[in-house]
Amino acid sequence: MPSHPTPEAWLRQQARTVKGSMLAAILAAFGGGLLIILQARLLALVCQRVVIEGIGRTPLLPLLAWVGLIALMRGLAAYLSEHAAIKAAAQVRQQVRTALYQRLLRLRPTGMAGEVGPLTEVVTSGVEGLEAYIARFLPQMVLAGLLPLAVLLVVLPSEWRSSLVLIFSAPFIPLLMILIGKGTETLNRRQFARLSRMAGHLLDLVQGLPDLKIFSAAKREAELVALVSDQYRSGTMAVLRVAFMSAFTLEFFSTVGTAVVAVIIGFRLLAGNLSLLDGLFVLLLAPEYYLPLRNLGLAYHSRMNGMAAAERIIPLLQQPLPTKDLLPQRAQRNTEEEIIGTDTIPTLNSSANLRVLCGESVEIACESVTFRYGGDRGGVQNISLTIPANSMTALVGASGSGKSTLARLLLGLAQPESGRITVDGVDLAELDQQAWRLQLAWVPQQPFFFSATIRENLLLGRPDADDQAIQQALAAAALSEVISALPEGLATRLGDRGAGLSGGELRRLALARVFLRDASLVVLDEPTAGLDAENEQLVLDAMGRLAAGRTMLIISHREATISRCQQVAVLAAGRLEQVTTSQEYLEVAP
Repeated sequence: MPSHPTPEAWLRQQARTVKGSMLAAILAAFGGGLLIILQARLLALVCQRVVIEGIGRTPLLPLLAWVGLIALMRGLAAYLSEHAAIKAAAQVRQQVRTALYQRLLRLRPTGMAGEVGPLTEVVTSGVEGLEAYIARFLPQMVLAGLLPLAVLLVVLPSEWRSSLVLIFSAPFIPLLMILIGKGTETLNRRQFARLSRMAGHLLDLVQGLPDLKIFSAAKREAELVALVSDQYRSGTMAVLRVAFMSAFTLEFFSTVGTAVVAVIIGFRLLAGNLSLLDGLFVLLLAPEYYLPLRNLGLAYHSRMNGMAAAERIIPLLQQPLPTKDLLPQRAQRNTEEEIIGTDTIPTLNSSANLRVLCGESVEIACESVTFRYGGDRGGVQNISLTIPANSMTALVGASGSGKSTLARLLLGLAQPESGRITVDGVDLAELDQQAWRLQLAWVPQQPFFFSATIRENLLLGRPDADDQAIQQALAAAALSEVISALPEGLATRLGDRGAGLSGGELRRLALARVFLRDASLVVLDEPTAGLDAENEQLVLDAMGRLAAGRTMLIISHREATISRCQQVAVLAAGRLEQVTTSQEYLEVAP
């Protein structure tokens, strides 16, 4: 198995994808450095003519105009360099974030990748941490090798003694930068990991806030968050202390080097062995010689941030995909709550099963299917079950018995470790997964609705649906009167997660989306859980209309729901305990 690239190698590989912008940033900054040399020469020439030659103001105006023009050109070069560097960093961020998103879509349907909080932190602030490396460290690393060399080439002919001071003092700056940076690298990596844990912990608290308030535990958890935040603050200040110490060290050596050069030039001027033009020119360039090295030292901390982020990103991007991709190459607007296809109809790998494309009811069969989370926990074992076409099958069992896992396997969101799932006799793994999803509908216990209009939420399942199809779907879901009673009707905007409609209305709105989609296989997870008798009856009636000509799998514990099914599959501890009729099951059910 190939090893992962090192963070440094991976970051430079990303930089090569935007080498045009990076080269523009470096060339603009290098051009600005050359303009500094020219400006220093002109300033020294002005001083020479004023102090030594005693020339008046008028003859100096052209030189002063050139100095002002060069200053403007330096500002323009700095702007172009910064703009190009930021553009390169933005392109890298977009590429990495897109790659992460696509990889997570193809890896995460079964939730095997870890917690949501750390993943969110990697995709957001982790990717943002790459900007400083691309926009700051890499350009400064190149400039630190080019600009000091350019300064030496012009200083050496004028004053070779000062050149020796510059040559021998310069290596101390990157050397100390590396030594101090090694000490802060561990601290920085520890802070990045701590931030990731904080993100996951805070997400858990926000999601569980209603329960915390009910059990009067919100204040205690708030104090814990404050404690963890203070620890993170202390750790961040420790990193900053080291950073400030490194900045002081860099300034110290550059200041000492410039001072030694000034002393040498002063003695040479007193002895009359050096002209004011050359002496002042060298003295003006001495700080500029150290400036790229000092900037590189300051940007070294950006390197550590980028390295820490890359260490988290690389394992996600390099994690092996399943033997057969579980999601189509083109990213689709689908979530675990609702499988949403596209408006194009692809072809099947196997032309034998045209019924999937035609939208007819299909027969699903599990043949000795086994799937485990992490290899040794949860999941299902050796499941052999047939779900006939044009039928309603209830999936029952205690919490953790594997009902949701089996549903995800049927939907193609996970691939069996052993055994196979067939659709009308054709192995599901051989079907075009995008075509298969065009014939699916998955409604969870709490259907997800975006902060958008009712029409927009309905059109997720079928973007090309017209008003007549929408009204028919609403009527089938017993929602026509509810929607027409709203002031803005279908244009009514829902809040986050469907705020604005009751729980029963949201369940029926989810069914209306399924009606609009006209899927062959419909999977419902506890469609009537938590509803009052009136709303439960409305949902059951809508389910009855939905079942016509479709294959339905319903995860439920409610007797009223189970009684409408032709067969009942009972799971226990991930195994299929029995398959029976609903009447027989309800007669013996406790």
